[in-house]
Amino acid sequence: MKSIMDMGAMRLDAQVIPVGEQLALPWDLREWFAPAVLRQWISEEIDSLDWNNPQLVEHLRGRPGFKPKPLFSLMVYAYATAAFESEEIARRFFAEAEYRSIGGPNVRWDARTFTRFRRENRGLLKWALVQIFKRAIRAKRGDFLLPAGVKRRLVGAAVTRLDLARQMDRGNDGL
Repeated sequence: MKSIMDMGAMRLDAQVIPVGEQLALPWDLREWFAPAVLRQWISEEIDSLDWNNPQLVEHLRGRPGFKPKPLFSLMVYAYATAAFESEEIARRFFAEAEYRSIGGPNVRWDARTFTRFRRENRGLLKWALVQIFKRAIRAKRGDFLLPAGVKRRLVGAAVTRLDLARQMDRGNDGL
């Protein structure tokens, strides 16, 4: 697996990462953490947003059946666990309990819903992925301030996942 982070000697609070040591982030974060841990982190990050914003409340008032929190959570979980294509996310949602548990028993999302949500909320998805990546790195290496270079690489990793999802969906649409 190719590392998204190859750092030289860098002081991180009281911790030093030796020259040549790689700090790799796996495509599927379940390689490092249990699904329940990832879902908890995602839930905490999403809950930290202002869900009482008047514009959001008004937007949701006109769409009484739309539940953005579980959809947002599922999309972040999918991208953090190496499911990028909307069709694949839909398949996993209907076939795997760990995905279904995020949406609930009465939700009927399809691939078009996932594609549309990604298009309309790319910035939020990127933000949430970066937050989860930060938690993963800190959980693996200890709690420390992330240097700017590492933060840029985490943003790059999030963008790469979102771009990959977009390209895979375009391939399915014949574009």
